[in-house]
Formats: sequence, structure tokens, C-alpha cells
Amino acid sequence: MRFLLTGGTINPLKDEYLNALARLGHEGDIIYPREAPSDMRLYDALLLPGGADIDPARFNAALLPNHSETVDPARDGLEFALFERFVLLGKPVFGICRGIQVINVALGGTLWQDLPSQCGRVHASAEGSPPQTHTVFLTGTPQVVQTNSYHHQAVRTTGKGLQVTGRSADGVIEAIEHQSLPIRAVQWHPEKGGFGIEYLLEGID
Repeated sequence: MRFLLTGGTINPLKDEYLNALARLGHEGDIIYPREAPSDMRLYDALLLPGGADIDPARFNAALLPNHSETVDPARDGLEFALFERFVLLGKPVFGICRGIQVINVALGGTLWQDLPSQCGRVHASAEGSPPQTHTVFLTGTPQVVQTNSYHHQAVRTTGKGLQVTGRSADGVIEAIEHQSLPIRAVQWHPEKGGFGIEYLLEGID
């Protein structure tokens, strides 16, 4: 498959994403905000990767004082437009970390802007510390997996047509998929290894 991936205005997209796809025999191109739109017919799927926080105005909320990281409105505009386009074309959309949040908000869902201050959940290590890991329980299977954990935001209420397919032991939503469309997303970073990207792409050709 040939993937289109998105990058932000703050930092270039890390090579880990393309390398993970390449290990499974896939290829990908990256588009950044303000670049000329690509021909969507060239791509089999869209992958929305990790990155900065989404502007909470997109889910009708005010910016949470002192607890939101830098937002990237230009990236928001790019990704929400691409999501809509790929859905209209009936092509698969995958999300990682920020990507699960974009998908959820695009379909009318909301987010926890800051898990520690709003929920008392800590899913990210302090700067300079080793990354956290935690258990995720997958729906419809006895499988329990260990995933990495880098995020301070998460899905709060799910968007239209989305179902929860994985939660952490403390109840935070970690995986979603659409009930009828080829859309899947996870909150952890499978491109970094461990419980890998195969799960994210499972069942979609």
C-alpha cells in the first residue's frame, strides 16, 4: 500500500513512521501544511501521526489554562480536510496518538485536554525520563498487551460511528475503529516498536 502521511509546522515528521511501514512492505509520502495538495488517487490510505495538541475550539471547548501544549492550527486544517477527502473516497484512514484524536474530533467526538489535571491519570513521563508503558485491554479478545505511553490527552466521548476497541487499565480509551468505514486508530506509538503497527493495519487491505 502507498500511504499519505501528514507532518506539522513545529517539527518534521520522524523517520520512524516511514520505517515501520517499510518493514511491512508499504511506502509513504509526507505532506506538510501549506504545501500543494497531493492527488489523492495516488494513495491507498491516509496515516495521521503524532504531534501537537488540536485546537480545542474544534470540539467546542476553551483552551485549558496551563495544561495544553502548543497547538498547530495549520496542521489541524490540513488533517481535517484530508480526513474528509479520504472518507469521501472510501479509502482507509489510520491514526496514531494525535491521529486518534483528529479522527475522533472530525467525527464529532471530544477530548480530555489534560489527563493529569482533569482525570488524575498520568500517561506520559517527565521530560528526559524513560517512556512509560502500560497495559491495554483489547475488546473482543482475551489479549492483553503492553504499550508505550507518551500522551497527556485522550478521547473523551467518541465520535459518530466509532467504537472503543481498547482501554488502559485505568479506563482511558486507547484504540478505536469505525463500525462500517475502514478507520482505525490507537493512542500509543506502534511505530516505536513493542506492540507494533501490525495491529493498527490489521484487516484492512
